[in-house]
Amino acid sequence: MKYVVLLCEGMSDEPLDELEGRTPLAVAKSSHMDTLARVSEVGMVHTIPKGVEINSGTAYLAILGYDPANKENSEEESSLLDDFYTKTGKRAAVVSADENIKKISEAVNIKYMAVEGATGGLNTNYGGKKDAAIAALFEEDMDMVFVHVKALDEASRQKSLDKKIQGIESIDAYLVGPLMEEIQGRDVEFRVLVMPDFPTYVRMGDATSDAVPYMLYDSGIEVEGSQCYSEKSAKESGNYFDDGNQLLSHLLEEE
Repeated sequence: MKYVVLLCEGMSDEPLDELEGRTPLAVAKSSHMDTLARVSEVGMVHTIPKGVEINSGTAYLAILGYDPANKENSEEESSLLDDFYTKTGKRAAVVSADENIKKISEAVNIKYMAVEGATGGLNTNYGGKKDAAIAALFEEDMDMVFVHVKALDEASRQKSLDKKIQGIESIDAYLVGPLMEEIQGRDVEFRVLVMPDFPTYVRMGDATSDAVPYMLYDSGIEVEGSQCYSEKSAKESGNYFDDGNQLLSHLLEEE
C-alpha cells in the first residue's frame, strides 16, 4: 500500500457574500478533486488545538499523529518526538518549501525532498512537486509521501480572492490530476488524503484554528462519497475528527 497526503495550507475558508454564500473551494473549477470526492470519504478534522500557535508546524505535527500541544518543547528538543518509522512502520518523505515542516521532518526521520522552483508562493513548481512525490514512492520505495503547498495561505493573507481561487485551480490541474493519473497507471494499491492543514480566511487575511475538510480515497474500496469537495459537503457527511492526530491512524487502518 502506498500513501499520499496532500496538504494545501490555507485552502479552507468561510462562506463569502461576494461568492453568494459559497467558499473559494466550492467555487473553484477543481474537476479532479470533485471527481475524487464522489468515490472518497469526506469529513471535517480539527488540526490546531485551542491555545496552540496556528502555523504549518503545529498542524503538521497533528497530521503526523503527534500531539501538537507539545510543539514548543519538541522544537527545543527533537528527541521528545518518536521516530516516525518506529511509530507507524512506514518509511516516509515530505515535499515542501516550508522551513517548519523541514525541521520537524528531519527530527522524526522523514526524508525531506527539496524541489527546484518550489517557492511556497503562487508561482511554485507544482509539476516538480508531483515528480518528487512519484520519485519518493516508486524510485526510493517510500511507503508514504507528504506534499505540502503553501500558495493558498499566501493568497489568503493578501486578501486576494481571485488569487486564492486561481491557486486552488492550479493545485487541482497541475498536482492532483497528474499525481492521480501516474499512480493509477501503476499496479499498486494506494490511498490519498487531501486536506488543508488549517484555514486562512481571505476576509481576515489571517489563519484560524477552525476545522478543515478532508478527503480520503482508497483505491481498493468502493465508497459513495460527495458530489464535490467543499467545506459544505464535508460538514454534511457527519464524519468528524476533533483531534487531528487521530486522522493518521484512520488513514493507515485496516490494511
